[in-house]
Amino acid sequence: MGKFGSGFRIKRILAAAAVMSFTVTGLTACGKETAGVSTVSVDKEGKVESVLYEEFDKDYYSLDELTNMAEDEISGYNSEYETPRITLSDAQLLEDEAVVKLTLDFESTSDYSYYNQVDLFYGTVEEARNSGYELNLNLVDDKGDKIDPSIIDRNPDRHIIITNDKTNIKTPYNIQYMSKGVTCPGKKEAELHSVTADYAQLLLSK
Repeated sequence: MGKFGSGFRIKRILAAAAVMSFTVTGLTACGKETAGVSTVSVDKEGKVESVLYEEFDKDYYSLDELTNMAEDEISGYNSEYETPRITLSDAQLLEDEAVVKLTLDFESTSDYSYYNQVDLFYGTVEEARNSGYELNLNLVDDKGDKIDPSIIDRNPDRHIIITNDKTNIKTPYNIQYMSKGVTCPGKKEAELHSVTADYAQLLLSK
């Protein structure tokens, strides 16, 4: 059965990694990339790369065992589809084997949402409304100035990210307006841990 037990689910470890990662290296200065911080990256087509860091106790489990369990979980998910929707593209030890880094690739934000049991939407303003999302008309820019709500109505083709996953996220376009509590280490990166609303929203510049 292994040390994890039959009820072990790899996504539970991965969800905890977003919190643990801040004990590793933390954030870098504004405008620079982060290092050692669990991050979700969304590309222009809506595919997702999830890079997660977790404290690694080699006395409790091995990297091979962790990798095998992750691959088993992913295989179970992919078995419901004609083509694979998730892949484990990397698993390695860092920081003198004190931290494990896992990289998972998702074919869509829907796959990421379903697998991790969170909401992650990427699409246009119009698509968000058609999907039933209520858009936040109190978004602010990086100076804290409130958005003119008409900007949203006049730009139905603007891309927006909406999520209740309080993590770091990298976006395919520059972030122009954001929910209160969001901090931006870079023009295409947002840190969502301090957002108090149920959902964080990022209106992109395109």
